[in-house]
Amino acid sequence: MAKDDTSQPDWLVQRPVAQSSEYPNLRTGAQFKESLRDGRKVIISGRVIKDVTQEPSLQRGIDTLAEIFDDQFAPATHDIATSIDPETGDRIATGWLVPYSKEDLRRHVAMIKLSTFRTFGVFGRPPDYGPVKAIGFLAFRHLIEKEEPEAIEKMQHFIQVGQRHNLISADVIIDLQVNRKLSMPEQPGRLRVVEENKNGIVLYGAKAGNSVFAQGNIGTISMPPPNPTMPDECTVWSAVPADAPGLSMIAREPITSGFEDSEDHPLDSRGEESDSLLVFNRVFVPWQYVFSYKNKTIAQVYNVVGRFAFWKIATRLSFRAEIFAGAAQMIVNALGTDGVPAVRALVADIIAYAATLRACMTAAVETAAPTESGVMAPNHSYVQAGRLYGISQYPKIMQALRELSGQGLISRVPRATWEQQDVGAMLDEFLPGYEVSAREKNRLFNLIWDMTCSAAAMRIALFENINAATAANLREDIYRTYDRSEGLNLVRRIAGIG
Repeated sequence: MAKDDTSQPDWLVQRPVAQSSEYPNLRTGAQFKESLRDGRKVIISGRVIKDVTQEPSLQRGIDTLAEIFDDQFAPATHDIATSIDPETGDRIATGWLVPYSKEDLRRHVAMIKLSTFRTFGVFGRPPDYGPVKAIGFLAFRHLIEKEEPEAIEKMQHFIQVGQRHNLISADVIIDLQVNRKLSMPEQPGRLRVVEENKNGIVLYGAKAGNSVFAQGNIGTISMPPPNPTMPDECTVWSAVPADAPGLSMIAREPITSGFEDSEDHPLDSRGEESDSLLVFNRVFVPWQYVFSYKNKTIAQVYNVVGRFAFWKIATRLSFRAEIFAGAAQMIVNALGTDGVPAVRALVADIIAYAATLRACMTAAVETAAPTESGVMAPNHSYVQAGRLYGISQYPKIMQALRELSGQGLISRVPRATWEQQDVGAMLDEFLPGYEVSAREKNRLFNLIWDMTCSAAAMRIALFENINAATAANLREDIYRTYDRSEGLNLVRRIAGIG
C-alpha cells in the first residue's frame, strides 16, 4: 500500500499528535494520552467529562494502555511491539501489520502475549486488537470486491491511517437490547442512515458495548450477523472518530473506582476497560470511510471477515489461561498445600486448561493458509474449538482458583489495618505462609480476589462469555465449518455403507 499524502489532516484524525522523529508511525504513552484530549463527549454518572485522561474512572485504564505504547520504544519489547511493513519498509505497531506469512502471524502472537501480560488479560480490546476487522476485509477481499470493489481501496486507506497514527480502534457492532417483539424496521434506536448526500452519510441511533472506545481513538462500525429483515438503511460498515460531532459515549458505572491502593487491589488499581452506549445524533461520515452501504450480500460475510478478531480473542484467552496456571501454583506455594491430592488435581485441571488453549492456538497458526487474496489466515476450526472450550470451561477455572484459595479470599486484611503497629505485628506472627510472609500471602489473595471475585472480575467473565459469539453460536459454527470428511469416508468404508 502506497503512502498517502499527509500534508492535510484526515477526517478520521483531525488532531494528529507529534510523533517520534526516528519512528514517525509510533507514539509514546504520553503522546497516546495527548491524542485523547480531543473534545470527545463522554458521560459518566451524569457528568460530562472534559478530559478523559484526568477522569479517575478512565485515567488508570488509559495509563495501563499507555504502557503498551511505551513498549514500542523499550529495548526489551521494541521488536515485539513493532514490525516492519513489507510494502513500505516503515516500522509500524505490530497490531497494524497485515500478515502475509506464518512468521507474521507469530509476530502477532508475540504481541498478543505482551499486551495480555501487560494488562493481565482483563482488557479485551488492547491496542493490537483494533485492526482486526480491516485486516479481515483485506484477507477476504475476493468475497467483497465483486459486490463493492471500491470498499477495498477505502479499507487500504483506513489501514494506512491506522498505521501512520498508531491508533486504538474499537468495535462498534452490538445492537441495542430492546423489545424483541418489534421487527427490525420498528426498532427506533437501531443505528441507521437518515441522510445521504454527495459528501457522505448521516447516522442516527445507538450501539451498545463499544469497549475501550472512550479510551481509544476510532471505532469501526459494522453490521451484526446477517438478518433478512435488516432495513437497507441499517446495513452500513464504516469508521468514525471518537470526537465526531454529534457522537456521545454514555459509559456504564465504573467498577474499579476507589481502588487506587495497589496493595489492597493490585489488579483493579490498574483501572479498567470502559464500556459505553454510543449515541449518534446525526453523525456525518464521508464516503471515504463508508466501506459498505445497503449491500446485504456483504452482510453475509460478517463471520468470515471477523475470523481475525475471533483468533485474537481466543489467543488472548489462551495467554490469560497461562496467568491462571501461574496463579494456581502461587497459591499452592503460599499455603504449602502441594501434598494434598485434591489440591494437585485442581491445579492440574487449570494447567490442562492452559495447555489445551495454547495447543489450539499454536495449531491454528502452524496450519494457517493464505486466503484467495493472499493474506495468511489462522486455521478457523482450531480457533473456534479453542474458543468454545475456553469459554465453556472458564467458570470452572474461576471456581477452582477460589477453592484453592480457601479462607484466604474471605480473611483479607486492608493495608491501612496491617500498618497499625499493634495489629500488624500480630498478623505477621499469626498468619505466615509457606514460602511467603503473612503480608505477602495477604497481597496474593488480594490479587486472586481481583481476578475471581470483584465486580471487575464479574464484568470480565461476562465479557469473555459473549465476546464475538456465545457458546451456542460457536457450536453451530463448528458444526457447519469443521471438515470431518476424511473420518466420515473411512467410517463409511469400514462399515460397508454406500
